[in-house]
Amino acid sequence: MNQAYVDASWHELPDGHGVGGWGLVLLLPGELPARYQGQMDAPDNNAAELRAVLEAVRHAPAGEPLAVYTDNQAVIASVGRGRGPWLLADLAREVQDEVEARGVPLRVDYVPRTRRHMLSAHELANAARRGQASTEAPGPHADVLIEQRPALPEARVSLRRHGERVTAHVNLDPLSDVPPSAQALLAAVTLARPGEVLLVRRASKVAQALWQRPERALLPAAHAQLTQARQTADGLGVQVQFG
Repeated sequence: MNQAYVDASWHELPDGHGVGGWGLVLLLPGELPARYQGQMDAPDNNAAELRAVLEAVRHAPAGEPLAVYTDNQAVIASVGRGRGPWLLADLAREVQDEVEARGVPLRVDYVPRTRRHMLSAHELANAARRGQASTEAPGPHADVLIEQRPALPEARVSLRRHGERVTAHVNLDPLSDVPPSAQALLAAVTLARPGEVLLVRRASKVAQALWQRPERALLPAAHAQLTQARQTADGLGVQVQFG
């Protein structure tokens, strides 16, 4: 089933008007996450939240079921159950009209904001409200998942880009000056194509810190290896983002 994570941000201006931002992460089977955002005049945060749901329906494929996830109970009551606050009735009706026009069976469920894609939707909404574009770099990108168990001397790195999936099993050297989690991250970076943005999940805090600032490595050999990896990635135009 197609899935969408939505969130909104709102701020009241000195003149009494409100400005809102909405964010949307759309997940279609077999494709990388698509991210959308927008700014709008809004009387309150709930109105911006409903706009995010509307945009999810508009961007989802017509004729296919869609599950929308939100942390806003007013949205769930208005769209999912048809009995939300009366102030949202017109906006909820607009969502339902779009659902019928595009033939998109809609389900609206609650998830906490701590979920990865909800956090992304929240960041998109905040940036849109401030009039900023997404901080996500443009251009080709790939999702990377690092799976590592402390008891095993191996990590699995899974990379997914448009039209391709790559899985690598990385042997971790217990005698290396570079921590095992950072070894796994360095291996993941070697899978990137020139100019690609890697969206890395489940990288340890240690690995993230050492990648962002190699000088934090306590041992000179680790510092040198991490610095070289960063320089190589920078030379190829590869960017690493953590989610």
